[in-house]
Amino acid sequence: MKCIKYGLLSGQSSKKLKYRRRFWLYGSLSCWLLIASPLVYADDEYQWQAAPSEQQLDSLSIHEAILRAFGRNPQIAQAAAQIRVGNANLTGAESAWFPQVSLQGGLGRTHQTDSSGSLNNNGSVGVNLKQLIYDFGKTGGSIDEQQNLTEAYNYQLYSTLNNVGQLTLQSYLQVKRYQELALAAQRNLASLKTVRDMAKMRADAGLSSQSDVLQADSRIDGMNATYQQYQAQVRSSQAVLMALTGVMADTLPDLPKNLLNQKITIKSLPYQQNNAVRSAQAKQSAAEQRIRQAKAQYWPTVSVQAGRTRYGDNNGSYWDDRVQLVVDAPLYQGGATGAKVEAAEGDRQNSLAELEASKLDVNQKASTAYADLIGAQQRQQASEAQQSSAVQARSVYQDEYRLSKRSLNDLLSVEQDVLQAENAAITARYDAWDAAVRYAGAVDNLLDMLGIERQKVTGDTLPEL
Repeated sequence: MKCIKYGLLSGQSSKKLKYRRRFWLYGSLSCWLLIASPLVYADDEYQWQAAPSEQQLDSLSIHEAILRAFGRNPQIAQAAAQIRVGNANLTGAESAWFPQVSLQGGLGRTHQTDSSGSLNNNGSVGVNLKQLIYDFGKTGGSIDEQQNLTEAYNYQLYSTLNNVGQLTLQSYLQVKRYQELALAAQRNLASLKTVRDMAKMRADAGLSSQSDVLQADSRIDGMNATYQQYQAQVRSSQAVLMALTGVMADTLPDLPKNLLNQKITIKSLPYQQNNAVRSAQAKQSAAEQRIRQAKAQYWPTVSVQAGRTRYGDNNGSYWDDRVQLVVDAPLYQGGATGAKVEAAEGDRQNSLAELEASKLDVNQKASTAYADLIGAQQRQQASEAQQSSAVQARSVYQDEYRLSKRSLNDLLSVEQDVLQAENAAITARYDAWDAAVRYAGAVDNLLDMLGIERQKVTGDTLPEL
């Protein structure tokens, strides 16, 4: 700034002044970078929290995968912590019925005057006791509200377990889907090599041209690219499953066969079995208890209060003993009680809408899963029939090719038909599995069918994982 100011005063040219300003700017920037560089280096030294651990296993069953996902998913820990919060709030609400004992003391000069004279004291110490007798539903409504909220938190935990189990099982089946598609591509690749060998034998014998061999090699290269694509999808789906379970397994031996035997219907869905619906219903009951508490504010609160206090000064001391029946009756609060009642009514309407939304969500998911399951089963039957016909045609075409009654294009075409039919059958089969999993998850019956027990009645203990 001094340089710029000096240039202006001395009448220097605008060009020199421009250079001086640029020099001052660059110099200031360089100084700032030198000062700030230790801060940048300090950020690089910050130690971030370590990522969740992972391990390699030879085999991973469905049951073990879901249990590992339970122990790894933070939403389950969060839901369990919310249950502990609900239990603590319930204990706090119930404590209102117990005697409230407190100590009090004061230091400082006070002066009391009545018809008999005046009293001076320099300090006091005493004990007070208060016992609630009746409050027209204030405390009872608070206790019932917390009980319903605790039930809602338990149901919410079970719903979270169901969602995590469904997501894990779908990821498990996705890995097996691409593994089977990769095996189908590998089988087709071996069959194409057999066709290539036949074409080479015929070309070497002068029965066909070398273009048949080149054409077969081209088809083999294309199938090898398809196989590598499926292998990449296998690795990608394994990475998703590993993120959920913390395990990288080479073999996934299980299939949830009993899921296809479950009773599937959309006419009478078991809403009472769905824990998300039950949680919303418990929250609605809690909202009704809040209305009860708010309306009880219009009525008095009756309690017994007792105390014994000792006052003292320089001349002596005395005791103040009291036992009273206290009635606290609100007369006017500026509309606060009415506003609380209206707010509680709004909470009840909101919880009722949430309950209906949870039922609608169950209905939508179950209906979609049901339709997808029926369609997948029909596609699987058609694809398996097509695959059987294509396999028979491939055998006949290969015999006729050896007798020069079929061209190589016919063989390659039927090989393509076999692969497409097999891929369609595999895709339809796993689509049916996925739909069955989604239906069981919608009606909240998935973990029960897999043999993973959850606590059926809410209580203080969490389900054994």
